[in-house]
Amino acid sequence: MDYEAHVELARALSTSASLESARSLAIVESRLRRGDSTPVHVHEAPEAFHALEGVLAVFVGGEELELAPGESVVAPRGVRHAVRAPHGPARYLSGSLVRSAARYEDFLRAVAPPLPDAAAWTEGEDAFRLSALGAANGISLVGAPGELPVAAAQAA
Repeated sequence: MDYEAHVELARALSTSASLESARSLAIVESRLRRGDSTPVHVHEAPEAFHALEGVLAVFVGGEELELAPGESVVAPRGVRHAVRAPHGPARYLSGSLVRSAARYEDFLRAVAPPLPDAAAWTEGEDAFRLSALGAANGISLVGAPGELPVAAAQAA
């Protein structure tokens, strides 16, 4: 792991949020294959992203930012966002202030494998399970992977 990247991510979060209510700072390394994306979601605390390898597209509200390795961005609390690997594989760090680091890991494991279809993200048992895991840390899923925050905002 790149220690300096962790420090930069923590610094970005600390300047954008009050640390008074945080119980844990969770920093997670993730990988995406070309075209893969996270579901559209919203946090009650900011979430920071730091590209390590490849290009990482970060959709924050209605804006798309492409991060090259070494670049970071913070999605403010309450703003719909998602990340995608548009040109090839990408490796990145994400960090957020969470109530429980263990429940945050559970949530990340649950959203990592793709569900069979887009409806599974918003309907049925899978959607209920993902919503419950996210709620433990103030995270709401508002769209399936591949949707953009703008499109999700219009549909809501």
